[in-house]
Amino acid sequence: MAILQTEARGSVLVAQFNHPSAQNPMSLELENAIRSVCQETEDNAEIRALVLTGGNDRSFCAGADFNEVAQLSGREAVEAAIDRWIDFYSTILNITKPTIAAVGGYAIGVGFQVALSCDWRIGSPGAKLLMWELKHGIACPIGSYMLENFVGRAAMSDIIYGCEPIPTAWALDHKLFHEVVDSNLLLEKAVARAQFLAEFPEVTFRRTKALVNQGLVAGLHDIALDAKEAHVAGVASSAAQPHFKRVLGH
Repeated sequence: MAILQTEARGSVLVAQFNHPSAQNPMSLELENAIRSVCQETEDNAEIRALVLTGGNDRSFCAGADFNEVAQLSGREAVEAAIDRWIDFYSTILNITKPTIAAVGGYAIGVGFQVALSCDWRIGSPGAKLLMWELKHGIACPIGSYMLENFVGRAAMSDIIYGCEPIPTAWALDHKLFHEVVDSNLLLEKAVARAQFLAEFPEVTFRRTKALVNQGLVAGLHDIALDAKEAHVAGVASSAAQPHFKRVLGH
């Protein structure tokens, strides 16, 4: 079965993550499929908006696929991975049409950052937003940069040093979620929001969005060197290996 399932809902393209694990870890295969659907959304005039979702009864994305991340070693491989992640978030941010994240279950690390790269985030009551990398020996420069842009330095510090799920009400108050709806309605509400935004005059929406996201994209590239150094040091320390072994069961 395809790692990413797509469905047209009128002018809205729904892309549902379909990793074999219900937690939808972000494998390279899934990442590349999302990149392709982002490009299709940007280039296809019949698509007016994109919904990214893990589905109503699965996690949005519980972080990077540790089967792959645990194999990273050496400066060259780590630096290439950071370049790839920054380019991945930039690819989503650079879509000039409306993008909606429908978030159920876990959105951790990479998954949280994918959701932050979308224009509008809808969560279910049980959704859990987490940046717990530091607790598990993984550097968190990109996540902390994005969160500081969204909620400010003090709140960012609370999230990345607290390493706990963000309370849903707080996430709603601070617009990490724009809406919270019953999990059974998550996808339908996301499509409805996408259809609403897709009705805005296209030229002005696309030009405005490009300018709105320009600074965030530039900032991600500006921190790339420091992010690489942080992750290179983290991998060299092997601090995350016990966490990888627990998650992978060996």
